[in-house]
Amino acid sequence: MRKHIKGTGILFPILLRQHRLRLLLWLAGLVLVTCSVAYAYPDMYPDQASREAYAMTMENPAMIAMLGIGYDHYQKIGSMFALEMLLFSAIAVAIMNILLMSKLTRDDEENGILELVQSRSVGRLSYLAASFMVMLLVNILLIILLTAAMTAMQIDGFDFSGIVLYSSLLGCFGFLAGTLTAFFAHFVTSSRGAGILSFGALFFFYILRAVGDVEAAFLSWISPLGWLSRAYVFVENSWTPAGLLLVSGIGFGIIAFIMQAKRDIGDGLLPERAGSVYASAFLKTKAGLVIRLQKTMILMWVLGILLLHIVFALILGDLETFFLENEAMQAFLTGEGNVMEQFIVLLMAIMALFITAPVIISFLRLRGEEKANRTELLFSRAVSRMQLLRAYLVPSIIIAVLLPILQALVLWSVGAAVSEDMMTLTDVLGASVVYIPAILLVLGFTVLLIGWIPKATSLVWLFLVYGFVVIYLGDILELPNWLRNLSVYEHVPVYPSEELSYAAILILCGISVLLVLIGALGYKRRDIEG
Repeated sequence: MRKHIKGTGILFPILLRQHRLRLLLWLAGLVLVTCSVAYAYPDMYPDQASREAYAMTMENPAMIAMLGIGYDHYQKIGSMFALEMLLFSAIAVAIMNILLMSKLTRDDEENGILELVQSRSVGRLSYLAASFMVMLLVNILLIILLTAAMTAMQIDGFDFSGIVLYSSLLGCFGFLAGTLTAFFAHFVTSSRGAGILSFGALFFFYILRAVGDVEAAFLSWISPLGWLSRAYVFVENSWTPAGLLLVSGIGFGIIAFIMQAKRDIGDGLLPERAGSVYASAFLKTKAGLVIRLQKTMILMWVLGILLLHIVFALILGDLETFFLENEAMQAFLTGEGNVMEQFIVLLMAIMALFITAPVIISFLRLRGEEKANRTELLFSRAVSRMQLLRAYLVPSIIIAVLLPILQALVLWSVGAAVSEDMMTLTDVLGASVVYIPAILLVLGFTVLLIGWIPKATSLVWLFLVYGFVVIYLGDILELPNWLRNLSVYEHVPVYPSEELSYAAILILCGISVLLVLIGALGYKRRDIEG
């Protein structure tokens, strides 16, 4: 066995140094957001009445589907914090680990780095072992930093055992996501495929948990995300879910090592389907080729987002009934419009962030092809830079425009079938498509970065992270207006709760076009890596 992991100690610091900056940013962001929200909770719910109102809110089916089951105990402020933050924090930690392991496994193998390393005196499993060590270290650091930071804050209701369990759940779930990504990496021949499978599994876990928490509890026990809320953090502090996550991660890790020992470098276990003998007319176009290469990624995102809307649409009828039967809850509501309208408006704002992700991923493939030295080959043919840029803009714009329309149609059609009080199609469609200009503005910023500062393209993800913080945590953190306005999504009219502002929409569209033009000019003038 030792000969198979020979050289791991040499590779580990090299890989850690290579990814240290992005990992430090991830850790700093996760710790900062978590501690900021935890600090704000005692002021948000200072008395028993406010906590009981919060508890009633968490009992309705929509909130259960979104956040998980409640704890039937809100005497401690920590239990309220855990219910609202644990699930989405775990998803954020999973994303960090998926991106890290897909890069360390399939991406390095796809780019020939693994073959180059193994031409030296190292073991067959040494690169994977070093990658696991980096991933494990990151999750251990997350547990230590979160525990230390939250303990030092000495917030009333946050006992030390609960803090340790909360941090450990995040670290263990991140470990499971990382090992799952290493497992999926053996089935495909590209990092893009490994990422698609891993994010697809995360989507599946969320949907399975949402359905299970509302309708059938046994489904939640199948989903690792369903285990999180059953730890009853800051109440019972059950370590069983953390143990299940750790054991599952170890199991997938062992399988990943076994598969690595038997698989040839560059191959995937899933057979590649043979293509057509003759290319279609659409495939012969530049945009057609780009769409063909990205079709799996696009379909996975579309199916995942539409499935989420089906799940939420099925509980809209129960949502309205729950609030109408509780007079206290009607007094607790502060937004404009009825309960269903407020929920759909919030849902569309959050889903706009989800839709922005595939838009960015699709266009960033232009940068990926350049880093892989394939762009030079294209430019050796009769292809101009503007033609190639437009080829990648087309699928991104199609996703940004069509997916909000599709999600609105699905939500309305399923919602109308289960609830007589469903909003009109016009209102649901308007609440969704009003975010298209904001999504296009983020796309324009991505074009700007690729055109002028290609090495800083990862900064575009800060738009999504900050947008989520403002939409989901803005009220909790009591962010001032000038900080909220830094998020492009805050400038979108909250339709139909407020009157539609065509001026704001036109300004966002105008800025988007301007950013694309400036970015295109930079891409036309700068040197291409190769």
